[in-house]
Amino acid sequence: MQAARSDVAARTGEGRAAIVGAGYQLISELGYAGATTARICARAGVSSGTFFHYFPTKIDLLVGILQADSADAALRADALADAAADSAPTALRDWLDALLEESADPHLAGFVAALGAAPTDARVEGLLADAASLQHRALTAIISAGQEQGDWRSDLTAERLALWVAVVADGVLSRSVEDPSFDAAAAASELGDLLARYLAP
Repeated sequence: MQAARSDVAARTGEGRAAIVGAGYQLISELGYAGATTARICARAGVSSGTFFHYFPTKIDLLVGILQADSADAALRADALADAAADSAPTALRDWLDALLEESADPHLAGFVAALGAAPTDARVEGLLADAASLQHRALTAIISAGQEQGDWRSDLTAERLALWVAVVADGVLSRSVEDPSFDAAAAASELGDLLARYLAP
């Protein structure tokens, strides 16, 4: 029965998503070395053949996890740009909500640590750089819209303001990774107030 299910998963692409999800969890929980392909297959409910059909090596799986996150981030960036055209402050609140949701991910700290222990791979480095660039472009689009709508300061360029907002975001995520007791969501109103004061005309 398991083999039959794995065959269906391989044909439909369901298996790939299951492997990516299980891989993210186990790499976070056990580290890159500890998350063996056998363990990942067991949690994903797929055969080893299905795993290697999609990911010839474990580093390919790591790349796949980052690619999936990148695709989701691109969709969010497009949605935020659309929202900013109507109301930049609303779009910024949506961006902040997504940031706080990410900071609350119980697997975030483990995955970040595992990335540091994984073999060096140019694809991984490129995807991480692309993620930072995408965030900057998304924030720049939101802030530019807010400037055009007269909501935010215009003494600095949108690109420069986005840089410092991103610094705040990086700080929130870094603190969430380094300090398990840090609850960014509990400080959501303070973070929102900080950004509003910084961007105010």
